[in-house]
Amino acid sequence: MIILYFGIILIAGYFLSVIAEKLGFPKIVGYLVAGLLLNPEISNSIPENFLDLSGTITNFCLAFITFEIGSSFSIEDLKKTGKKYFSLAFYESFGAFLFLFIIYLLLSLYFLPLSITGLGTAVAFSLILASLGAPTDPSATLAVIHEYKAKGAVTNAILGAAAFDDIITLILFSFSISIAHSILGSQNVTVFHIVFIILYKIIGAITAGVIFGIIFNKLTEWLKIFDNKSLLILFLAFLSLTFGLAKIAGLDELFSTLTLGFIIRNFNKAKKEIVRITENGLEDLFFLLFFVFSAMHFSFKSESLLIIVLIAGFIIIRMFGKYSGMYLGTRILHMPEKVKKYAFAGLIPQGGIVLGLSLIISQESEFKDFSNLLAGIIMGATIIHEFIGPFIARTVLKKSGELNTETAKD
Repeated sequence: MIILYFGIILIAGYFLSVIAEKLGFPKIVGYLVAGLLLNPEISNSIPENFLDLSGTITNFCLAFITFEIGSSFSIEDLKKTGKKYFSLAFYESFGAFLFLFIIYLLLSLYFLPLSITGLGTAVAFSLILASLGAPTDPSATLAVIHEYKAKGAVTNAILGAAAFDDIITLILFSFSISIAHSILGSQNVTVFHIVFIILYKIIGAITAGVIFGIIFNKLTEWLKIFDNKSLLILFLAFLSLTFGLAKIAGLDELFSTLTLGFIIRNFNKAKKEIVRITENGLEDLFFLLFFVFSAMHFSFKSESLLIIVLIAGFIIIRMFGKYSGMYLGTRILHMPEKVKKYAFAGLIPQGGIVLGLSLIISQESEFKDFSNLLAGIIMGATIIHEFIGPFIARTVLKKSGELNTETAKD
């Protein structure tokens, strides 16, 4: 039956993406509509227990998506703009974090029905929620960029900032969760603890990506593997190995596959064939599965007027924080005028890493008083971001003049 359900998902995702394109929308909108129509809480087409597979599938899709982000940068690009994009990522990520923390701290002190009232719980809740608002999930924007073959300064700024803000997110999340643990009495916050987490997760992930990338490159060179079929098999194998072993070791899995993509893009002699395989042979399949499963996994049961208001507030505050950070960052970095005007909108979509981090919160007993409330806000905001993300990305890239005029149609 599992194979049958996969067939239903692929058919629904494909045909609804075709309909979306006919109506002038990006394919992703069709994928999300398909996922909602197949959601077990809406229809009986797919049983609820089938969603147990969704974690593995979406993780594999995320591994592929982050690989593509890493493979979109060359060493020459980073020499010229790496420092600039890292700085840009810091401004937009920290802007969202700061605005969310301040406003939700005030809300949680006076309005939110937290089980344990008081400043400590309010600070812990607000810190963690704010850290989960910092990152960008570039999958929606990346899909639009590839679908419409967008190129230019705005596209590069979006991809550059998105590629680095996983680092900023882990720093903010590690800091926030350490403070929250200390406030709620489970452990003391020490500089050593925070630094260790940051060094282990991030540097460890980079090391894993570099090692597996070098092994992959050497293997294809020694065995003289340049045909598409063999490259496809080895690519999927090393993508899975890198992500899986990073997860087992407690590293940032997504950053490890991003590094893998960078190493292969810059040092593999068959890099053009690999890029061709990923963009032309696998991209549509991975995007379809990722977005359909994301929408299928959304739960409507926990929604209430309070959750809806908090989700809306989270989206608006986060958006304003991203805009403020980008406004400041693009001016300090003296970036082109159209980047100052449009780039922040491409960084609005959210998902991916925050869903995994929110799961970590729900599994820790110290946060049981607000973990359900936090998970409801993050999940609801993620689904909405995935719907509005493609529209916003397509609009800003069109207004900036970076869409392929033969592909992007009014």
